[in-house]
Amino acid sequence: MLQEMMAMTVYLMRHGEPTYRDTVALGLPGMGAELGQLTPEGIQQAEEAAKDPRIQKTDLIVSSPYPRALQTAAIVSRRIDRPLEIAVGLYEWLPRTDYSAASHADIKESWHEYMRNAGVHTPQDRFPDWETHASMRKRAREAILPYLARTDLETLLIVCHGGIMRALTDQPSLPKIRFCEIMELTPEMIRALNTQESEG
Repeated sequence: MLQEMMAMTVYLMRHGEPTYRDTVALGLPGMGAELGQLTPEGIQQAEEAAKDPRIQKTDLIVSSPYPRALQTAAIVSRRIDRPLEIAVGLYEWLPRTDYSAASHADIKESWHEYMRNAGVHTPQDRFPDWETHASMRKRAREAILPYLARTDLETLLIVCHGGIMRALTDQPSLPKIRFCEIMELTPEMIRALNTQESEG
């Protein structure tokens, strides 16, 4: 069974360029601020990404529930004519683990702190409540394990976020990931996700 799971090809795709104009105008708090959709440029990025030869034989597309990822996944799904499912646990990194509201400025500064710290809190942190790399990796792993265990899938496309891509590849300090950039999980990465013990 493990050998079969490791034979699966898994691609990660970041969503297209989003806009938060409407969420800011509505003053949506907490996770409501994440409800931004794609810009026209983001839509075009998704359309172009759907032409990538690596994903043409995808058996299933799995998406984050956030609109910017789900809209990207829907465009790709339509273009390559493949089914689409949502994995709720693939939502983006949390600037506050209690899901409370944070200003856009604080979210940006929290993310910079996360990146400087490689996703690990220190006593000197200005923002002590952001989600750690270990925590994000744990939930992202739990979200995709049911798909990695399926023997009817040869190629899986996961449309998500830069933070989730860093978590699943276990590279918390990975430099900027472009909109609609596609990365392949190596066999070693898939093996680690399949065999990693549950983190506390």
